Amino acid sequence: MYLLYSMKNFKKILILTLIIDVLTFIPLILSLFLDEVKAMLVADMKIEGLRESLPAMEIVDTMIFVFSFLALGYLLSVFYALRLKNQAVLKVATFILGIYHLAWTAPDCINLALGKAHPPVPLLILSIIPVLALFYVSKNGVVTEEK
Repeated sequence: MYLLYSMKNFKKILILTLIIDVLTFIPLILSLFLDEVKAMLVADMKIEGLRESLPAMEIVDTMIFVFSFLALGYLLSVFYALRLKNQAVLKVATFILGIYHLAWTAPDCINLALGKAHPPVPLLILSIIPVLALFYVSKNGVVTEEK
């Protein structure tokens, strides 16, 4: 019963989302600074000859750069939503955050279903948790007073 009540708490769901987002975005952010991490991401794409093609690697670098800013935008949006106090506003905010998280996660789920390149399944499952939690709390969430 406590777990179900706890899942309705906006703040707990937003903190959970923030933690999971940080964990899932770490490889992306690290790939900006560490060539070894970028090489792992490129290898996971399973595109033959990608590493040897300078124009293709420039595109990958641009994608990593852009996705890193999108990730930063997610983190800042969730962090800002933690400051909101009005239940109606929190319901709208968590629903919109759920849509953005779904848009981020859906291509990986589709690729998994089609047998194409995708992140490791545990990481994929981890990235689905905020989507489900945000949609759940957007419908059933309650604002609780801090003690």
